[in-house]
Amino acid sequence: MNTSTKRIARFGLLTALALVLGLIDQAIPLTALLGGAVPGIKLGLANTVLLYAVYLMDWQSCVLLMLTKVVLSGFLFGSLTAILYSLSGGVLSLAVMLLVRRKPAAGALAAAVLALAADIWLLVQNPHPTGQRLWAVILIAAAFVASVVVYILIRKGIIRGVMGTSLAGAIAHNVGQVLMACVVLHAPQLLITYLPFLIGIGAAVGCLTGIVTERVLKVIDKGAFR
Repeated sequence: MNTSTKRIARFGLLTALALVLGLIDQAIPLTALLGGAVPGIKLGLANTVLLYAVYLMDWQSCVLLMLTKVVLSGFLFGSLTAILYSLSGGVLSLAVMLLVRRKPAAGALAAAVLALAADIWLLVQNPHPTGQRLWAVILIAAAFVASVVVYILIRKGIIRGVMGTSLAGAIAHNVGQVLMACVVLHAPQLLITYLPFLIGIGAAVGCLTGIVTERVLKVIDKGAFR
């Protein structure tokens, strides 16, 4: 099998995998499990495919994979509005991951700073949170701690940089979607009322996708980071 054929086959497999994981994402009622506190939230399992591509494919292939996944997922499982949200999140997420993949510790540090800022904002707005807001504060605080730990481990060379890139990409994806929602819904207040939740949750999910992707890379291509 020549190089061109291998690239086409890999692209097809990654596209199919992204669609399957996207369908699984749709089936997990994460919003309901969180009591409806953060509508539209997902685990972002399909992002593990794009994260894998960022490290093992050229940037043109990554862009094409992201666009293909967004368009096909939108037509198969969503709507035009869903495509707009996914596209805005996907473009910003991919751009950030491509930028920080050479310095992934910077991605983890940025995630920690944003998570801390989001937690402080929530506590300023409600100094004595209860119920769903309390759980949101706890989750974002956990995401902050995880981001700091990832930053330290990357700097010490104990873990590879996949998780730092994943953290930055996950948060950027949520930021992109909220920005698009502000435009579509004419609701700039979402940057204040909704974005802090998604920053913390994005950092938490980024850790998960980073762990999954790192394991996959070790199994599939142990020389990917050499």
